[in-house]
Amino acid sequence: MKKHADLETKLDLEGVLATLVDHPIYEFHPDRLRLEGKENIRQFYRDHFDYFFPLIKSHTLINECWGADSACLEYDIYLKEPHDPNRAYRINVVLTEKNSLLIGERFYVENDLARLMAGPSFDKFSKF
Repeated sequence: MKKHADLETKLDLEGVLATLVDHPIYEFHPDRLRLEGKENIRQFYRDHFDYFFPLIKSHTLINECWGADSACLEYDIYLKEPHDPNRAYRINVVLTEKNSLLIGERFYVENDLARLMAGPSFDKFSKF
């Protein structure tokens, strides 16, 4: 899980994908939106790296908890203009793994931030 997070920070798409199970599941809560499958997640990360990462002004870690098979991370993200650069967007994410591969991620964010995080891939998420 730590390797996955480090590779995300480096925008290493293939490295990130190599840390995932064959059929990963990503979710946005509280809206209960889900995206499944490695090819869908590949596109999500392309969009995440291309559209969302350039918007990030800074981030502040609030808390993190690492366990044997899961991790919980909480942080505030500040975006560049035209977004309000003084507004903190709170992100809570839960990562789970099996046999050293990430099963998926559950993001707890408001809908506006979920849309920004997913970029064009947001439309591929489905209600569950």
